[in-house]
Amino acid sequence: MNQNVCDVIITTKNRPDSLRRSLRGLLGQTHEDFGLIVVDDCSDRPMAEVVNDPEFASLRRTVVTLEQPSGPAAGRNAGVARSEATYIIFLDDDVVPDPRFIEVHLKAVMAADATTGPIVSCGPFVQPDDWENPTPWNLWEARLAQREADALVSGKYPTTWRQFHTGNNCLPRQMFCDVGGFDERFKRAEDDEFGLRLFNQGCSFVFLPEAVGLHYSNRSLEAWLLTARSYAYFDIMIDRLHPERGHLKRKKFELRFQRSLPLILVRGVLRGRRSKQMGIKAFVGLAQFLHRRNRTWLALAALSFAYDLSYVQSLNDAEKGRSEFDRAPNGDAARAIPAR
Repeated sequence: MNQNVCDVIITTKNRPDSLRRSLRGLLGQTHEDFGLIVVDDCSDRPMAEVVNDPEFASLRRTVVTLEQPSGPAAGRNAGVARSEATYIIFLDDDVVPDPRFIEVHLKAVMAADATTGPIVSCGPFVQPDDWENPTPWNLWEARLAQREADALVSGKYPTTWRQFHTGNNCLPRQMFCDVGGFDERFKRAEDDEFGLRLFNQGCSFVFLPEAVGLHYSNRSLEAWLLTARSYAYFDIMIDRLHPERGHLKRKKFELRFQRSLPLILVRGVLRGRRSKQMGIKAFVGLAQFLHRRNRTWLALAALSFAYDLSYVQSLNDAEKGRSEFDRAPNGDAARAIPAR
């Protein structure tokens, strides 16, 4: 394949309309020297039909089709394996890049020198103005992303590996290879674990507010509820793989001392597993009720209670070896990591 300065890598599955919208955002980039590698994670209908549409003929396109459903970590690894570019950019299939997206990322990573070490750039996920009727849980995620971006811009806390949220990132391809790519055992938080290995390898992380990615999230309620539970499980996996970082200890400290007082109080009242499950269901129902009545702020607050309860309960389950993920086929890989 042609050697490009960078390759944009997108993994996708069964979202042709979303993918098409993202690809349109690549057509007007101010930096034109890039390739596109789309990894189809075994979609019901081949995504090559979208990628090879004449509308995108100006893009240097490559399609990689996985033979069986493998998840985003495996998909991104397969994409990088087809790349010969100096730099790689990860873009999610529901993110539309700003016209200067590639230019801004490349300018940052190319500024690396002996004092900085290799640079990994991270951009914000921004709520689109034309995002029609977002569900309260998708809106909750958008507002959370905005708060993090605001905190990074204001200097409230520095950019670290914890801000490596795959879907709006750029890094040298050699660094990806040096750390071994994504750990395919991770079906969630694979970007956190990968970012930690990049940090251990001497990479510096920078946040680029100008590298805007418009995020048209369309996660179902079931998928949103699964997010908190899976993050809890894979946070424990990260801690077992990298005990020197004290990842789980820090998570527990944040839960205890850096959450709002109402969250902590509700968690204290709903102590048992059954009561937490009932609380999660009640807060989700309340959020839906409030959202229908345009009480957006209250609806998002109710979802914060649901997310917190779900994460805490799942963390307790995972520490006791009774997580739902331990019972799933993918749990075999997690059990292979020795407990501390």
